[in-house]
Amino acid sequence: MVTANKYTMDSIKLENYWDKGVSYAEYKDIIEIQAKEGLLSKNEDIIKLAEYTRLNLSRIHRNDKTLVLDESVSSGLKKISRKIHILVISEGWCGDAAQIVPVVNKICESSKKLDMRIFFRDQDELLINQYLTNGGKAIPIVIFIDAETSEEIAHWGPRPKPCAPFLKKYKTDPENYTHDDFAKDIQGFYNKDKGQTISEELLEKILQ
Repeated sequence: MVTANKYTMDSIKLENYWDKGVSYAEYKDIIEIQAKEGLLSKNEDIIKLAEYTRLNLSRIHRNDKTLVLDESVSSGLKKISRKIHILVISEGWCGDAAQIVPVVNKICESSKKLDMRIFFRDQDELLINQYLTNGGKAIPIVIFIDAETSEEIAHWGPRPKPCAPFLKKYKTDPENYTHDDFAKDIQGFYNKDKGQTISEELLEKILQ
């Protein structure tokens, strides 16, 4: 469960992070550079993250080409009555982000009321520390901000609800249900769902 510390968020001001965020196109350019530079490193941990990032880039590009919003979501987007800034906390090495951020972008492309920027989690951890998931810094986190008042409307993440049982199973019995099993089931869900559940859950937050 993700909870936000509203008192602290008031003090750090979400619009400051919005101003520091990058566009979706810039995000993809940055993580492509990170992947290329990381693969040249002599540090095994950095190389591993770079390999994840390179894989995620291919998933991002595939999703950009294949994602199609369901008619119910497209119709729902027409009901938006105010301009909303969508700030996504992400990192290129995050597998969930490779599936979710393209859906957020597709939604924003489908409504003139929406605009998205992405803030890298590790750039300033003060922000993600306000949106911890069971005490962890899980990403992506999607924050919906009223463009007029700069106040938070809602937030979502780090995964769609149907993925929760996989995580619970892994946390409960990691010896028999390994991290590889968990990752395989999560990826299987994303491949089968094709962004439908993510878009529906995001729309629910947008319209609340």
